[in-house]
Amino acid sequence: MSRIFITGSTDGIGLSTAKHLTTQGHTVILHARNSLRAQETQKALPSAQILIADLRSITETKNLAAEANKHGPFDTIIHNAGIGFGTTSSKEITADGISAVFAVNTLAPYILTCLMDRPGRLLFMSSDSHYGGDNSLRGIRTSASYGDSKLHDMMLANAFARRWGGVNVVSMHPGWVRTKMGGSMAPGGLGEPTVALAEWAVGVGELGRLRSGCFFSPGGEERPDEAAGDLGKQEELLEICGEVSGVEVPV
Repeated sequence: MSRIFITGSTDGIGLSTAKHLTTQGHTVILHARNSLRAQETQKALPSAQILIADLRSITETKNLAAEANKHGPFDTIIHNAGIGFGTTSSKEITADGISAVFAVNTLAPYILTCLMDRPGRLLFMSSDSHYGGDNSLRGIRTSASYGDSKLHDMMLANAFARRWGGVNVVSMHPGWVRTKMGGSMAPGGLGEPTVALAEWAVGVGELGRLRSGCFFSPGGEERPDEAAGDLGKQEELLEICGEVSGVEVPV
């Protein structure tokens, strides 16, 4: 049985995957943005252990890493939390003076990856929106779009895959599904991405055997935008995240 940590797991794909894995006997530690969301999730999954942190805050994200380590080590970490697709949060500036989209979608997974004990498997949730993303990194601190941030997630996955040979690091496009973020008009349901993410998380089936550094969807490995493979830009992104957060990439 595996021990798994999933950010952004109070609804949507995160919660659905947590439920699915729990029914299989795996241990899943969930993450909620605030206590209200945690209480609502506890009703949906009474046995859940839920850690609370607003990923818009650099300090809270660092604290989450420390708290999560107390519940580890983890076989798998899934950076699922994300904001900014068709919402007003795309224009929000946090108390740290950075874009909320950058803080939650890009910086938080960077901080958690650097500060949490290294897992065997690590996933950065991306999107097909990354194909329209800009890897120039101009204005990343205050004006990154949702598509930009999803490209950044792939760049982070590729950068850590290069550095950490003993960890299976991937990025995923779950599909356009009916969630709070995806909206009621989305064509897909939660079933297919839930099963796909769960299989990868515990290393079973074809998805569980995907190579480190790949980008995949529920249908299998996909071809990413070439911008995600720019090594120079990957390193620049790591430097920016390090400067903003004060957290260095561990050797």
